[in-house]
Amino acid sequence: MAVASCSGSAGDDGTNLVTIGVSGDIDDVGDPTLGPGDPIERFEEEGQASAITYDPGTDTFTVDNLAFDGTGVYDRDDEVATLNGFRVYENNNPTERRAYKALYLESASGLSRVAVVRTGSYLGFGFGGFVYARDGEVVLPTTGQATFQGDYAGLRVFSGQGGIQYTTADAELIVDFEDFVSTRAVEGTLTNRQIFDTSGALVDTLPTLILATGDISDAGELTGNASSQRFDAGAGAFVDFEEGNYYGIIGGADADEIVGVIVVQGTDPDDATIGFQETGAFIAIETP
Repeated sequence: MAVASCSGSAGDDGTNLVTIGVSGDIDDVGDPTLGPGDPIERFEEEGQASAITYDPGTDTFTVDNLAFDGTGVYDRDDEVATLNGFRVYENNNPTERRAYKALYLESASGLSRVAVVRTGSYLGFGFGGFVYARDGEVVLPTTGQATFQGDYAGLRVFSGQGGIQYTTADAELIVDFEDFVSTRAVEGTLTNRQIFDTSGALVDTLPTLILATGDISDAGELTGNASSQRFDAGAGAFVDFEEGNYYGIIGGADADEIVGVIVVQGTDPDDATIGFQETGAFIAIETP
């Protein structure tokens, strides 16, 4: 599958449109034909959103291929405009039949960007998708370790009931560039996790999410398992709570930023008939 850089074209007001997510899905992560000199885009393998276009001139999104999202144009959310550094959008056209939320973030360098789209208008997890991308090439270090820190934001939807919530956290990833000769290694955490309703009110907190040791390809793509545990007072012990995966790309002029997404699922500890799915994103910058 061909992989292209984030594309740009002229909008109605002459600004550049940024289109992300028409190249390779996450099943292609680790593609041996790609190298550090390649720009890379990844989208959700089973996600319905096939292309996401951001117009900085009007501060709007256009999302293709989502059911019942009306025109597919997303305006800045009128209740929660920003979430932990991310811009928040909603398909606010009153003729639309399902409410979708979207999160968008790009790095200060402009070389990394990520978007997540989800809806809480179904009794199942509903429709949506994510896209993350690296522009330009990167030179990966061959020695040493590096710590990357950044903001995380997510969308939490449910099975067995409708509804959508926002989540935030602090992301930290540690990269070992030398101990694993063939693959390199990465691991990390999401801490200070919080849940908010769509008006921005704090609902609850979540346990630390562990990003288990994963691999890094020659192109700088990374992937691994994500999980958390909660304390069960009845059992008097910690039990499994969430599980899923994380994905990302090392980018930046000096391999100093990581863009990625995390998808985890679990079951409501108070009601086994209710499941939840959190899809979130981060851009983490190398610390001094």
